Amino acid sequence: MESIISHDPGGRGVASYRSHGRLLASGQLEAAARSLADGGEHVAIVTGFCVAGAGLLVAETDGPPGALYLARALSALGIDVTLISDSVALPLLEIGCKIWNLDQVALSEFPFSSTGNVETWVDEFLVSPPMGETRASSDLRPDDRNRHEFHNASSTPRRLRPLTHLVAIERAGPSHTLASLKAQQRHGAAPVALFEREVPPEDRDVCHNMRGLSIDAWTAPLHRLFEAVGGRAPRIETIGLADGGNEIGAGSVPWEVLREAIAQGPAGRVACRIATDHLLLAGVSNWAAYALAGSVAALGGHPGFVAEWNVNRQRLLIETLVREGGAVDGVTRTRQATVDGLPLETYLSTMNEILSVFVT
Repeated sequence: MESIISHDPGGRGVASYRSHGRLLASGQLEAAARSLADGGEHVAIVTGFCVAGAGLLVAETDGPPGALYLARALSALGIDVTLISDSVALPLLEIGCKIWNLDQVALSEFPFSSTGNVETWVDEFLVSPPMGETRASSDLRPDDRNRHEFHNASSTPRRLRPLTHLVAIERAGPSHTLASLKAQQRHGAAPVALFEREVPPEDRDVCHNMRGLSIDAWTAPLHRLFEAVGGRAPRIETIGLADGGNEIGAGSVPWEVLREAIAQGPAGRVACRIATDHLLLAGVSNWAAYALAGSVAALGGHPGFVAEWNVNRQRLLIETLVREGGAVDGVTRTRQATVDGLPLETYLSTMNEILSVFVT
C-alpha cells in the first residue's frame, strides 16, 4: 500500500524519496491504521490548504476530499469524528457532509486569532465536547479574527467522547526555527550554518506555499492544536498526511533530509517544523487518506466498507466541491475538477488501485 501511494506523478520528491534505501515514512501507514483501529474513539481531522492571491482566497481540492473520506470510514466504524478547518475551507467540508449524509460528523471552525488560549479550546471543544447543536456563522472570514464557533452536522444532540486522535491532511504548518531545528532527533549535530544561510529570520515559523510565499494571513494557526495536545494524559495520538513537506507532520523528518527530499520550490524555507506521532507521505495527500481509511476498515473487520465508496462517488464529490464550493487545483490555481495538477481520471486511477487492495 505504501508503494502505491508513494507514486509521485507531480515530481514533488517527498513521497518517493528514499533514505538508506527506505521510504521516509516506511511502516507508518500500518502503525497509524492500527492506532486508529485499536484505540480510536474520537478523531479530529484538520484539513484545508488555502490558495491566495490574484483575487483568489479559496481552498484547494487536495485535503477536504480525503478528510471527508476518512471521516466517513471512521464514523461507519462507530468512531466519533470532528472535522476542523478555518473559514476558508470549512464550506467545502459542509458541502461534503451534506451530499454524503454525514449526519454524525461534527464540524468545527477554528479562529484566525493566534492570541487565544488553544489549550482551553482543546478542552472545551475536543476533550469534553459540548452537547447539542450550534451553527457557525456562514459569513466568518479571515479578517474576523476573534470569533469561532462549534457546530455539529447532526440534528440529534449528543455528547462526543474525549479525543483520542488528531489527524492533519494536507494542512500547512509553520517552517523551522533554530530552536525546532536543534530539537529534532538526528545522527550528529544540527546543520545550523546551512539553515541560517537558507532560511532568513523573516521566513522562520511561517506557513508557506510551495512557491515559498507566506500564507499566514489566510491560514488559521491550526498547528497549535498539535502543540497543545502534546504531553496530555490520557495521550492523544497525532497523525500527519502530507505530500510536499510544508504540511503538518513533515517535521517528523529531520530538516536537512526533508530539504533534500523536496524537489520543488525553496525546500529549506518551506519545510514544516510540526511533527506527528505518525507521518504518511503520498504523491497526493488524499491518496494517503484513502489508504488509511481502507486500512482501518480492514483492521476493524470491515474491508468491504470501501467497496461502495468508489471512484465514481469521489469524482462527484470533487466536481461538487469545485462547482458549489469554489475549490481550485492547488498547482494550477484554476477552478477545475483536477487535483495537484493531475487530470481527474489520472488521479482517480491511483485511488482505484488503492481500493482494489481491499475489495478483491
